[in-house]
Amino acid sequence: MSGYRLLPWVALTLVIAVIVHGATLVALPHFIMSQAMSKMGAINTIHHGRRVDETSRGVVRPSPDLLYSSCPYDLSAGPLRVHAPVPPGTYWSVSAFDADTDNYFVRNDRQSGGVVDFYVVHGAAALPPGATTILSPTRRGLLLFRTLINDGSHFASIDAARRLATCATVGR
Repeated sequence: MSGYRLLPWVALTLVIAVIVHGATLVALPHFIMSQAMSKMGAINTIHHGRRVDETSRGVVRPSPDLLYSSCPYDLSAGPLRVHAPVPPGTYWSVSAFDADTDNYFVRNDRQSGGVVDFYVVHGAAALPPGATTILSPTRRGLLLFRTLINDGSHFASIDAARRLATCATVGR
C-alpha cells in the first residue's frame, strides 16, 4: 500500500528529470556559444589572438603550437564574405560552428589551393556568379582559423599571413 503512495512522487521526479535533460541538450550548447562569442569582440570582424601560453583560454584547450583567429558572425544583415590567404608550408584550417556549437564546415591548407574565398549564408542570397557558398544552419555562429607554428623562426611570416584574412558582411 505504501508503494502506491510513492508512485506520484516517482512520476513527478521522472518528469522533472526528462525536462531538465531536454533543456540541457537544447539550451546549453546555445548558451555556451553565446557566452564564448560575447568575449571574442565585434561581430562580423576577424580577431587575431596572441600566441598561446599557459594563461590563454579564449579557445577551449588551446595548443601552444597554433595561432588562432576568430570571426564571430551574425548573418542578420546579409551574407558574410571570408577571404584568407593560406600560409605556405604549414598546417592551416578554417572551421565554422553554428550557434549550437555544431561544426558544419572545415577547409584546410591541402584543400584550399593557397587561398579560401567563400560566403557564409543563412537562406537565399544574391551573390556573384560562381561564388562558393557555405550554408550556416543558424544566423549566428563562429569561424575559427588555426595556423600551425611549425618552426619558431617562421613565426613572423606565419603571423603576417594570417593577419591578411578578412571576414565582413557583404557590401560593407
